[in-house]
Amino acid sequence: MKGYQRVNKYQTSLYPKDLFTKLEFDKILELVANYCKSTMGKNFVNKVKIQAEPKTIERLLRQVHEFKQLIMMEEGEFPISNYLDLREELKLLAIDGYVLSEEQIFRIYKVLSTVFEILRYFSLGDGNRKERYPELLLLTKNISVEKQLINSIKLILDDDGKIRANASKELTRIRKATTNEYRDLERKFKTLVNDYKKRGWLTDNVESVRAGRRVLSVPAEHKRKVRGIIHDESNTGSTTFIEPEETLQISNRIVELQQAEKREIYRILKELSHKIRPFVDPIRQYGRMLGLFDFIRAKALFAWDINAQMPMLSDDRRVEIFNAKHPLLFLKNKAEDKKTVPLNLELSLADRILVVSGPNAGGKSVMLKTVGLIQLMFQAGFLVPIDDHSMMTIYRHFFVDIGDEQSIENDLSTYSSHLRNMRHFVEYANGKSLILIDEFGSGTDPSLGGAIAEALLEQLTKKFCYGIVTTHYSNLKVFATKTKGVFNGCMTFDYRTLSPKYKLEIGKPGSSFAFELATKSGLSKELIKRAKSKVDSKFKEFDELLSNLQREKQVVIEKERSIAKKEAELTALIKEYTIKEEALDKQQKEIILATKEKALNELSSTNKKFEKLIKDWNENKGEKKIIKQIKEEVAQDKRELKEAIEVLKDNIYYRDVDEKIEEGCSVRLRTGKEVGTVVELRKNRAVVTFGGLRTVAKVKELVAVEAVPEKVKKGTVQVFDTLEARSEFESNVDIRGMRRQEALQLVDELVDRALLFNIDELKIIHGIGDGILRRSIREMLRRYDSVKSVRDEDPQYGGAGVSIIELK
Repeated sequence: MKGYQRVNKYQTSLYPKDLFTKLEFDKILELVANYCKSTMGKNFVNKVKIQAEPKTIERLLRQVHEFKQLIMMEEGEFPISNYLDLREELKLLAIDGYVLSEEQIFRIYKVLSTVFEILRYFSLGDGNRKERYPELLLLTKNISVEKQLINSIKLILDDDGKIRANASKELTRIRKATTNEYRDLERKFKTLVNDYKKRGWLTDNVESVRAGRRVLSVPAEHKRKVRGIIHDESNTGSTTFIEPEETLQISNRIVELQQAEKREIYRILKELSHKIRPFVDPIRQYGRMLGLFDFIRAKALFAWDINAQMPMLSDDRRVEIFNAKHPLLFLKNKAEDKKTVPLNLELSLADRILVVSGPNAGGKSVMLKTVGLIQLMFQAGFLVPIDDHSMMTIYRHFFVDIGDEQSIENDLSTYSSHLRNMRHFVEYANGKSLILIDEFGSGTDPSLGGAIAEALLEQLTKKFCYGIVTTHYSNLKVFATKTKGVFNGCMTFDYRTLSPKYKLEIGKPGSSFAFELATKSGLSKELIKRAKSKVDSKFKEFDELLSNLQREKQVVIEKERSIAKKEAELTALIKEYTIKEEALDKQQKEIILATKEKALNELSSTNKKFEKLIKDWNENKGEKKIIKQIKEEVAQDKRELKEAIEVLKDNIYYRDVDEKIEEGCSVRLRTGKEVGTVVELRKNRAVVTFGGLRTVAKVKELVAVEAVPEKVKKGTVQVFDTLEARSEFESNVDIRGMRRQEALQLVDELVDRALLFNIDELKIIHGIGDGILRRSIREMLRRYDSVKSVRDEDPQYGGAGVSIIELK
């Protein structure tokens, strides 16, 4: 079939050939490629195919899903460094006798070490990694690394990839001898320089190096006084560079040793290359595995960025998509801090072709592209931005007609190109096809174009294919209403503001709101009135009916939302009241119990004291002074007991009051029991002291209470020592190595305590890695009204590995 792009043995076909571009899948691939760390990973991106075999699709999806889980759980650092392309080294090793350089062997060593660490990663941990990541583990099946080969290279090359001094006994001997010769040369040169300098035979720059030989800088007039070999002279001829006769033999021996060292290094590298050569095929296999892990990791990171999930695979061709978002639009809106309106869609054998209508710029084309793009992503093994309980099916053929395909070169008008596409659709579509058509029937006379579009839609319906078409034609809306397998939908529109809502509504057609939009654009009422008079009366009545239905439905929906909101608020108030009532009842019971216990203790103590007083009374009946003292002690005990009970009673019976928050009034936090005093008001915030602790809270978060006795206030001071607590507060926290959820909880608690102690700045050390912790923390902090800004630390103090939080 001309114009098709065959992509695998299951005969999955794409029409037209630039379908990836039309649905913007090429941009998705470009974004994923940017996450790859290696050329091998990017090669996998470039080779992406649209799959049609269920097991293959499920396997690819599970690989990405598992890697995403691995990133989220942060179970140690998965090895992601040294994903090197060794194709050049492997080509050279295929040449018999070829000797690799130090750098080339070191690159092979890095790859071997990385593969070994990946295998080790799955074998270590808590023992359950193999169970949690079965698909990723399968990628390492039949992969093993010869540890002896790694050790052989490590014995020869140091950590910088250079030949070790002890790589062989001969190399050790040569380098030791070279060092001794250089020492002798230094000693001899020092003696000569001191001697010739005293005689005035040397320039200020007494020595230099020429052609690898150490020479003296001698003025031209003294050159015949210094015996040796002339190697060079200055541009002006005023200085001659002479290698002294006394050092010639030493320098010659050094040159011989250097040549011997080169020969020995070549011999070592030759021997090492010979050891590596039998492992060419396994190393090629390692490269493919690393490229695949790099590719899967890139897809997982992209999935993280777009909140993508793994949907269920339908076994009956049913499609149920919940809260789908166009990934590129989502990323754009996310960067601009805007909300993306989600898409919900269901297709089945009974309702398989959706006819979508509505005003221009209402989101029809975006909706169409969203469905097509996430279907391509799904069948290419990418997680998609929909809810994980969504259900998707598999199509063998993709037919897309979107945009203007006018071609001067092929002498095709826009409408002709559309008809050419429709011919292919009708000829080759079947029950395993997905058809996406934008502005169905447009580009020619509306009455004729609408008729042809209806006939084509009727034919496609008989083919039992699945699809979505967008249109403004009323006859297609009517056709969808009357025909089995076809159903209507519309992009909702706010008739009050005449602005789109970008939300798909299933079950009824939509109006184009042409006259309403014309009014909004500023066209005169007289012109619009004349335009209305020229429209066919039946068409006009039909469009007005649709407009009125949408208006009436919007009014009903708004009323339902208002009622639902009030019901929710009432339910929340009842729940809050119940919780507060239960808390107050519990608090009162606890305090009453404590009061009783204290009263009983006081009573027991008083009884003991009273018994002693009675005894003293009986023993000293005649002593008036002692009797008076006993009476005074009894009276004092009564007063103390009464005061203690009164303090407890005050603590029991303070209650909330419906009063305005003002300076000096007693308040508590809505979420707490501690009572404090407002000392200052700052617009919608209040400075409150709880005992000796001073904090800032929003006024709406405070509740006024009855004045609390000073005795209770003093009691709160004893609960904690604010100065000590604040002095012990740590504003820095290191969360490296923590799991994501544990780290987020720690940062959340740190911010809460910082706000309580009125701290202005916090420092979170999270490291760089894949940046998951950094993004997660910053996304969480966006929800804090009290966070003023979050920025990276200065490069010299950690840069992107440290986040500085500034609090309001």
